[in-house]
This record gives sequence, C-alpha cells and structure tokens, in this order.
Amino acid sequence: MKRKIGFLAFLVFIAVSIYLVIQYYSDEPSEQTGNASIPQSNTSYDIELDMREAGIFQVSADILITNNSQESWADIAFHFVPNAMNTEMTNGYSGEPADVEVNSITSSEDELRYELDSDGLFIELESDLTPGEQQAVTIEYTLTLPENGMRLARVENNYYLAHWYPMLAEYDGGWQINDYDPKGESYETGYDDYTVTYQLPGDYLIATSAPDGKAEASSSGTLTGEAIKDFYTAFLDPADWQVAERTSGNTELRVFVPAESEILEKTAELSVEAFAYFEENIGDYPFAELDLIANDGYMEYPNIVEVPMDEDLLDSILVHEIAHQWFYYLVANDPYENAWLDESLTEFSTGLFLSDYYGDEDSGFQNAKAYEESYETETYADLALDEFDTPAYYATVYGKVPLLLKGFFDERGGNGAALEFLADYYEEFQFQRVTKQQFREFFETYFEGDQQAFLDSWLQ
Repeated sequence: MKRKIGFLAFLVFIAVSIYLVIQYYSDEPSEQTGNASIPQSNTSYDIELDMREAGIFQVSADILITNNSQESWADIAFHFVPNAMNTEMTNGYSGEPADVEVNSITSSEDELRYELDSDGLFIELESDLTPGEQQAVTIEYTLTLPENGMRLARVENNYYLAHWYPMLAEYDGGWQINDYDPKGESYETGYDDYTVTYQLPGDYLIATSAPDGKAEASSSGTLTGEAIKDFYTAFLDPADWQVAERTSGNTELRVFVPAESEILEKTAELSVEAFAYFEENIGDYPFAELDLIANDGYMEYPNIVEVPMDEDLLDSILVHEIAHQWFYYLVANDPYENAWLDESLTEFSTGLFLSDYYGDEDSGFQNAKAYEESYETETYADLALDEFDTPAYYATVYGKVPLLLKGFFDERGGNGAALEFLADYYEEFQFQRVTKQQFREFFETYFEGDQQAFLDSWLQ
C-alpha cells in the first residue's frame, strides 16, 4: 500500500529538512468517557454514509441545530471543505480534486435555498431562528474522493474521510467562515453528538472519531460519539494493515501500520508512552479510544491521528499528533486566527515529553530549534493563516513560540513547572474554546509579577 505525502508535509521536508512535518458541562459522565464529564451538545448529526462504488459515497446528513447565541439567525452556515479541495478555489492545494454534488437541502421535506461558495455552505431559513430554538435540516450529496488527495483521499483500496460532511460553523456576531487554507486549519466547530451509519461494498477495518471497538473488518454498522469537534472516518483494506491494540488508563489505543512494515511494536510502544505521559502530567483523557493510522498523513483529528510510516519520524511527529488531543481537541481555539494556541502548545508539550523520554531537558526541543532557524520568523505569532507565508508560519508557530515558552519556564522551575502550568490551563479550559485574551489573562494571573512585556513581545 502506498500513501502519497501531502503538500503540507512536503513543504516542511523541503523548508526545514528535518523530521517534523507537519460552558456547557453535563451533570453525569458519558458512557464513553473514563474520568471526566463532557459538554452538552448544541448540534447533533445523524449521517448515512453509503459507498456504492470505490471512492464514491452517497451521503445523507440529518442535522439538528440549536441557536445558542443571543441573536436571531436568518441563515445557517456550514464548512463544506470538499467543495474547496481543488486548485481552482484553493491556492496550494495538491493532488486530484474532490468532487461534490449537492442533491438536495430540505427541512420538513421543504426545499431550502442555499449558496455554496468555496468551503462555505449558507442555507437560507424560511423564518428566523430565534435564541434557544432548534432547526433541522437534511443535506443529501454525492462525494467522490480524490486519488491521493490532501487529508480527504482515496489511496488504492483505502479511504480517508477528513472534513467530509457539512460542519456547522461557529457563530460570533456572524458566521465564522474562512477560505480553505491547506497549511493549517481553516474551520472551527463546536463539541457535537454524532450517529454515523455506514454501508460498504466489502469488509473494511473501521477507524473513526467514535469508539469503534475491537479492530475487526465489517461492511456495515452504526457508530455513535459525543462531544466530538469534527468526525473523521477511515475505511481500511484489511489486506494492507496490521493492528496492535494497547490499553493506557481507561483508554484503548488501536494502532494501524502497513502490513509490510516492521514498526508496529515501536509505534504501539511509543504511543502508549506518550499518551500516558500527557494524561499523567496534563490531565485525564475522557474518551474510551484513540486510533493511530501510520499513513504518512501527519494530522490530528478527535480521537484519531495520522502518523508516519518511517521509524525515524515517530518520536517527533507521532508524539506531536497525540499531544494535539489535549490542545486542539480537549482545549479548543480558533485555528485560523490563533493557530499558535494549539500548534505551539502542542509542540511545546512534545518537547517536554521528548526531553523526559531521552533524559535531557534540551534534546526534546531540537525540532523547534530547526524550525526557528529554517526561515525568518514573524514578530507576532497571532497572525491569521492568510497573513503568514508558509515557511514563516512553520518557523514562527512550530519553532519560535515553543522556544519562547521554554526560555520562560527555564527561569521559573524548568520542565516540571511547565507541566504544572499546562495541567492547570487544561483543567481551567477543558471542553472550552479559548481566545487569545483568555490565554493572556490566565497567564497574567497564574504568575507573580507583570507578564505583559513577555506576552507583548510575541502577541499583538
């Protein structure tokens, strides 16, 4: 089985020439959680996913939306990323284009008017949706996966479905829709509930953002999950993969590596080490399952990550993607306006783990140093994605900021103090969307003395 390295990973290999490429809580804990409660959902998705031909899916998404804002809505907006996965609409997109054909959008069987522009799907409502009210819509469409595409892809008889369905956008005085930008994440979503029913023309290994259970091939089934930011799905040809299943705490780790690979045990061992480290030092992971697919995707999704096939890349990239479960998923942010809030904290956490793993407080930050030295960094890290050029984005967000944080904590107790800060930050903001201002206020309050000069040196 072959997996084409995506554009993002290619740029990082070329530019950096190093390893790393890359408020509402329920009263009772969910059945799928181990140690923590999960937030109440404002949106529920009931999706039927039917692959009738290789790589061609018929999708029917019933979506129930609650207006939790203080304003009435005349329309509802979704991120519909596959529509922008082509060179015509997206600069920097590589690979074959995805193909989307919307068949109908209805509510109570009435056709709704809509506009699909780049990755934004705007649905006009028949009457305003007032605060607290709910609106159900059904979106039916046909999706053809691109061969060796970016994130959303068909690779031989394996199917990787990232951001494959209409994802309700965040509302903050208006719908937060940005043009798709492949060097980072252009979409932001809430914590929602999912039921996904799949029908396939043969038996596949199933790896998704929901708890999938024992790794056994199937051709049909129904998956359910709560408090998921965006729902990733992979259908894997059993002949192409070998699987290891490990337990860490209350979470099952399922590791998928290519059948011909010799890194299964190494990948599984390092996955358990990193996962246990973050759970022990930062905070409990409240879900029953974490999947890892060694397909050279180098990406994070809720409860599932795509990691390297190459053993030499495991410690940097695999650990980074696992750390994203804490910073991106369990503590969320706007990744378009403030990518540093997840990427920089994730790379900083990765450096802390690797320093401990190798017994050297500095060795874990070699990748960040290589990033920072690879290109001139921006003064401020909190630029929007479209304000960065690609090399400066990686040099600043993956290099400069983690090293600034390391220097700060080196003067205030070292790596142990850094982990205590991350643990307290995680406890404060778990299952919340953190803004730059909230981070600044937390940082200022947490430490004695005035930290404004330090923060102002890299945040606008």
